[in-house]
Amino acid sequence: CMDKSMLAEVNLITTEPLISVGLILPEDKKSSILIEDTSIKKKYKIKVKSGQIVINKKIAKNPFIFKSKSKEDTFIIKKIKAGRGFHWEKDITINVTGELILKSNDQNLILINKLKLEDYIASVATSEMSNSCPSSFLESQTIAARSWVLASAENKHEDLNVDVCNDDCCQRYQGVKELNESAISSANKTRGYILTSNSKICDTRYSKSCGGISENNEVVWFNKPIEYLRAVHDSKTNAIPRLMSEQELNTWIDNPDSCFCDETEISKKELKSYLGHVDKMGSYFRWSYSLKQQELCVLIRKKAGHHFDSIVSLVPISRGVSGRINLLKIKGYTKSKPSTIKIKSEYEIRRVLHPKFLYSSAFIIIANSSSNRPPDKFTFKGAGWGHGVGLCQIGALNMALKGYSHKQILYHYFLNSKLKRLYE
Repeated sequence: CMDKSMLAEVNLITTEPLISVGLILPEDKKSSILIEDTSIKKKYKIKVKSGQIVINKKIAKNPFIFKSKSKEDTFIIKKIKAGRGFHWEKDITINVTGELILKSNDQNLILINKLKLEDYIASVATSEMSNSCPSSFLESQTIAARSWVLASAENKHEDLNVDVCNDDCCQRYQGVKELNESAISSANKTRGYILTSNSKICDTRYSKSCGGISENNEVVWFNKPIEYLRAVHDSKTNAIPRLMSEQELNTWIDNPDSCFCDETEISKKELKSYLGHVDKMGSYFRWSYSLKQQELCVLIRKKAGHHFDSIVSLVPISRGVSGRINLLKIKGYTKSKPSTIKIKSEYEIRRVLHPKFLYSSAFIIIANSSSNRPPDKFTFKGAGWGHGVGLCQIGALNMALKGYSHKQILYHYFLNSKLKRLYE
């Protein structure tokens, strides 16, 4: 792993580090995997048996390391998780370079890819979005991805001794399959560049679509406001509207201001060619989603551990400037007695209110009811996909299509930041 005690300080990084990426995690509960070494055209059937690693029916060292002979040689790995816990979760096949480290965790496998940072970053850009994106988007995505991993603010997988995982929990890394000349050129052009603020590397967050207004970081992560993670209107001219009431928010969702991530700016057919290949096509900018009374009761019981016989209302207690809810009160009845719970954080709200994961927490709640009975159905009208902090990928894509440079894109989303090159 990289030395995380050093990484936030800009002046302490002068050479390209190695990075460790978790490809198979304990939560995947995988006990077997197939790996092909393309350099020698050999396949390895790997499984865990009684806590030991078995490769092609022979007990191997634990941990066991595969090493590629050159940068051109790759390992093909099938059935790797993409979108863990989200509504687009699926198994994919990936090709990776560098080292593969196999470990056993009880009866499950852990697989780690160790490689040079720049090789990792080039693959992140074409995993988050497609390799057909314009160069200034790929350049801005590459710099944001590099800055985020070097800032190492959360250390989410420190217990596994890896720097990041391969998925949306950290940032997408799906190997070299999607790399093309444009993506490689964009990575090389921005090699070593990061965003900084007050001599620190910026913790550059990003999501698929902000919905028109990005969000202040403290609504989603960290209690302390961070100066480069401030809410912005996703345009060059409009100010952030004051969404002080539910009615004003409803009006804004129905009649949004013109902005870069507005789906009238880029057709769905065109957008599909620019999305990452694991993304499901949908309405990223504005969406609607409904749950029947019983469906919602079941979700709350399953995901929040609270039993409601019926739910009367969902009441937003606290919202960010983009309309994202970070505290939600749910009122209902349990055994004919009034019952109330609060769901804290935008992540928990999105996790609890959807069988997989809700698109964003910027939504208005419409309760369909008759007379004095509990609502038959709850409909959520929402804006954006993702947490909404930092760079809006679809907005940045449209900026690139309109001719904006990577510097203009990054400075639009990350206020009070500066570009700096750490190494060549």
